[in-house]
Amino acid sequence: MVPANVDKILDAVLDVAGERGWTGLTIDMVAVRAGVSVSDVTALYPDKRAILNGLADRFERAVDAAVDAEARDPSLPVPERLFDVIMTRFELLQEHRAGHTAIFGAARLDPCMALPGLVRLPSAMSAVLRQTGLGDRGPLGCLRRQVLAGLYISIVQVWLKDESDDLGPTMAALDSRLRQLDEIVASTPMGRKRPRKERGLSGD
Repeated sequence: MVPANVDKILDAVLDVAGERGWTGLTIDMVAVRAGVSVSDVTALYPDKRAILNGLADRFERAVDAAVDAEARDPSLPVPERLFDVIMTRFELLQEHRAGHTAIFGAARLDPCMALPGLVRLPSAMSAVLRQTGLGDRGPLGCLRRQVLAGLYISIVQVWLKDESDDLGPTMAALDSRLRQLDEIVASTPMGRKRPRKERGLSGD
């Protein structure tokens, strides 16, 4: 069960970060914006690392709730399923764009801040695989996680520069890279051993 005030506090974090930057954010500012006491904030998030973990945990819950069940439909091409699930992530990031871009920007300049987020990324990509009905276990699952993590990081860079209302450049970049990846996998000896409809990212 999610503790009370979590959404109020984390929304305040993103609002303040968007206005003041991540380095300029303080617990006092968050408490004032959220309309709670400083002790209410620190009881849940004693420091900025805990806040980042809280934001990441909430984000993954939101993605899981938002992903359409059709993303697991095996009749749909794998790139299409992955596109839908990954774009759901960017649509949710867009809801607090200023705050998220402030956090990403700060992480670029602070390896100690970025590293824990990178450590969490394979787990997030495991969730993407499960949400699309693809396996995330064993050597192939490990490879899929690592490949998707690299792809996701590259699309984050596009999203950070994408100021369009419809995220057109982000969608185009994601679609292109997923299709290129599927073609590369399908052209490998492993991919060529399977019937055409089973080739590519879906191979187990």
